[in-house]
Amino acid sequence: MFFPENSPNYSTPERLVAAMGQLPPMAQVLSRLQRLLSDTNSGLDDIAALIRLDPAMTTRVIQISNSAWFGRGGGCRTIEMAVNRVGFREVYHVVAVAASGAIVAQPLAAYGRDALTMWRESVAGAFAAETLAERLGEDTAVAYMSGLLHGIGRLAINKCLIGADGHPVKMLADEGFPRDHSGAENALLGFTQADVGACMLEKWAFAAENVESVRHQYEPLEAEEPHDRMSAVVYCARYLRSAVNQPEVEIEAPGLDDVLAALRLDREELLGFLPVLENQVSRAMQIMKV
Repeated sequence: MFFPENSPNYSTPERLVAAMGQLPPMAQVLSRLQRLLSDTNSGLDDIAALIRLDPAMTTRVIQISNSAWFGRGGGCRTIEMAVNRVGFREVYHVVAVAASGAIVAQPLAAYGRDALTMWRESVAGAFAAETLAERLGEDTAVAYMSGLLHGIGRLAINKCLIGADGHPVKMLADEGFPRDHSGAENALLGFTQADVGACMLEKWAFAAENVESVRHQYEPLEAEEPHDRMSAVVYCARYLRSAVNQPEVEIEAPGLDDVLAALRLDREELLGFLPVLENQVSRAMQIMKV
């Protein structure tokens, strides 16, 4: 699906997303699930009805609810039973972790990333953003989903860089946090995966808070109110994601202190979240093996 340089398909993020064709329906389930969890009038029956629309997700949630992670083990035969066992808040994690396997756990050859690395980055970003949002009094459901899907734009870019032989025609250099591959993306395309990801989330009907926080994940201080704080949360979550997945690497973080100041946090407090995040990612990995 590689588009030659100067192709009109390269001109905007919207055209690149359109060239992908049909987008995974699982993302629409996540979008609707987030809206349900943000609605105080929603209940477990509403969530069960939504999950039931996807047979694969229904089977997976029942399977996970019967695992040792949720106590008694065995016994759940329907999605209603499974959702009631897991609980209102935790079912969001279960569905998102399971869905992420279908959406983001894909090898990205142009980025030099295998499927497991992609999945760990996404899940770590989700838990980190949720933890930070809870500390800051922000919407934890929005933060979790923005963290989970912060790198979704890479899927579209990678797809257009794969040649007919299945190999990437261009490898994108990784600058590390805070820019990641954005310099190479911008040099090649004139925009970054953050721009593409924002377009994808718009197409999937995610909330503006998700769209804008993904769009401004590299430059959160440039985001307009009321999306500036969530953008800063995603930026800091990406830092924690990098720290937990590459503990052997000393992360350079120019600009981080300015973002933390805007959130009234400091590096010591930010790094204090790492032990909790490590446990969350480890638990998610175990759940995925159920």
